[in-house]
Amino acid sequence: MKKFFGKTPADYVASCGRCLDVIFDEKSPDDKVARSFSKLEKNLKDMTIILYGDGEKPVDPNKITKLIREFRQSNLVTRLVMNIHELGFEVPKSLSKILCFWLHDKSTYNDAIGYFTVNPQLIPHLIRHFEKEEVSLPSANIVKEALIHPQLLKPALEEKGGALVFKVLDYVALKDVAFASEAYGMLDAIINCRLSKDQNISADMQKEHLKLVAKWLEKNKTAFWKKVHTFMEPNGAHLMMEQMLKLVYQILKTHRNYYVMIDYINDPNNLTRIMKLLRVPNKKIQVMAFNVFKIFVANPKKEPAIVEILLPNREKIQNFLKSIGDDDELDGKFEDDLEVLKEQLKELKALDKKPKEDNKSSEQPKSEPTKNESVEGQK
Repeated sequence: MKKFFGKTPADYVASCGRCLDVIFDEKSPDDKVARSFSKLEKNLKDMTIILYGDGEKPVDPNKITKLIREFRQSNLVTRLVMNIHELGFEVPKSLSKILCFWLHDKSTYNDAIGYFTVNPQLIPHLIRHFEKEEVSLPSANIVKEALIHPQLLKPALEEKGGALVFKVLDYVALKDVAFASEAYGMLDAIINCRLSKDQNISADMQKEHLKLVAKWLEKNKTAFWKKVHTFMEPNGAHLMMEQMLKLVYQILKTHRNYYVMIDYINDPNNLTRIMKLLRVPNKKIQVMAFNVFKIFVANPKKEPAIVEILLPNREKIQNFLKSIGDDDELDGKFEDDLEVLKEQLKELKALDKKPKEDNKSSEQPKSEPTKNESVEGQK
């Protein structure tokens, strides 16, 4: 049996505190700081074994309870988080495992929510220091685990008018793919409550989470869409374009975002943007753009400006969709959606039968492209 099992959770927490005292004391000799770093790393690794086990014997629920109590009653977690960007690589890595356990496990996450609630500076600090290489992954993991909880999401969305969400979007724009992907993971957790099947995310949690996001999107939709659309230029990076199209689709099809969705699909600029992406020579992007495009077409109360774009391009759109549907890699669900969309496009023919005089009486200068923005079939 490993020696650390002879130490109590209180011993570990106290020892970590003493190590931090030495590390951040400017008068400490370098060799003493190095020893304290090593001891801090070992203590935190030992604590992760208390929480997760070592593969040799089952975890001790009593020790887990005591360790969590020590976290709650001390300022160790706050000190570690607020200095995470100065603690190298191994310390943030172990800290992430500890906090993810605390925030995720059903028996402990209420304690964690309480702790983070009375220390609201922790989540913003992790997000603001995400760009530092040593802490990007640990920080992202903690943030993703924390912000699925509505009690922690609410203050994060409210801080400085939602500045944290836009900060995460700035990180998504980073050229380094690894950083950008982790940043997108944070954004997805914030907007979509990590919609994967997770027994620790109750239906009530998800409902309240999406309610908060819907309220935030309604208030910040103009600035949010403007930022998101910067990733959706036809000549942009395909990976982020695909991810953002997926995000847009998730937002538009979420029932609680109904008014945000209606506002979005009534804007002809948005339709033109999505139609351009249907032409990008990348099958995944075409499929994701199609998912968004079909929401525009399915709207039974289309604005005249939307009809003015769809109507002249109806046949070209149908031919283009047929070219997508011929791909053997697409599943049956996609093929069904294609058939439904084709039928909806056919219904636009009825609008062609209106007397031209009626159209002339209400005709206004068009600011949106029509035929020039048509969707051409892939060759």
